[in-house]
Amino acid sequence: MKQRIRGVKFQEHFNQAQLFYNSLMPHEKAHLVSALSFELSHCDDPDVYKSYTELLNNIDFDLATKVAINVNGVVPEKPARTNHGKSSASLSQEYFRPKNPTIVTRRIAILVADGYNAVEVQTVRKALTNAKAVTWVIGPRRGRIDSGDHVSKNDEPIIADSHFDGQRSTLFDAVFIPSGANHAKALLKSGRALHWIKEAFGHCKTIGAIGDGKELTCLLHYPTETPFVGVTVVKHAIGLSDVEFADVGDNVVTSYGVVTTGNYSTVSAITDLANIALDKGFVSKFIHEISKHRCWERELDGLTQMVAY
Repeated sequence: MKQRIRGVKFQEHFNQAQLFYNSLMPHEKAHLVSALSFELSHCDDPDVYKSYTELLNNIDFDLATKVAINVNGVVPEKPARTNHGKSSASLSQEYFRPKNPTIVTRRIAILVADGYNAVEVQTVRKALTNAKAVTWVIGPRRGRIDSGDHVSKNDEPIIADSHFDGQRSTLFDAVFIPSGANHAKALLKSGRALHWIKEAFGHCKTIGAIGDGKELTCLLHYPTETPFVGVTVVKHAIGLSDVEFADVGDNVVTSYGVVTTGNYSTVSAITDLANIALDKGFVSKFIHEISKHRCWERELDGLTQMVAY
């Protein structure tokens, strides 16, 4: 007798789930584990979260194991189902990343306080604008922020677009901190400003900072004294020895999406703007890191879990 029933293939529930999981990048798999763990941790019925972790073992053994450990589920001893191993590149968000690096429409926050280095802000901001990014100046107040001695008489005072409490780092793709002794000293005393940097780091955003050659030299010769420079602010906020920072000189150091240079002279600025696409100077390296969208290595290496934000 003929019957109108669903076919055997329709009753198969795991092949597509395996295809999706197999296609994810390592950081995307980590995000999936976190998301499942978060949701199941809010379930108080053991029958639900234990049975669900058993269900996950039909998709992937490693996925089920990690989630089960996080939520006190059933930790599997072996896979409940063989993984077919198939994948599709288009199921990962990385597939849709632009082929050519770009920061068009990316939002970059420039953290400043009174006494900032105006030349650095003007140069970096111009380069980012030329790359069609959008820059926002964030300061202790929305209004005029006075620079230090690094400014000519013809320069216009900078007007902050918002204050530290008025915006969050989560609304931006990157954060830049210039040098300037008084400026950096003020940022170090501001919990909100430090939280900006910590939160940006925790969300794998690109961070750029410029030091001051003289102040960094002071740090090397007098380690007990605190040099108030942009690099120091970021180093203090992050507080991790795993992240490397630039020291004295024009050298640029990129470590876990944090781009720093010890000294940014006028010559460095001119050279930087001339070679913006060559990934050689501070600005070009900063732009290159922003174009990656996020530094997922921080997350995979466990650095984001070490910073409170």
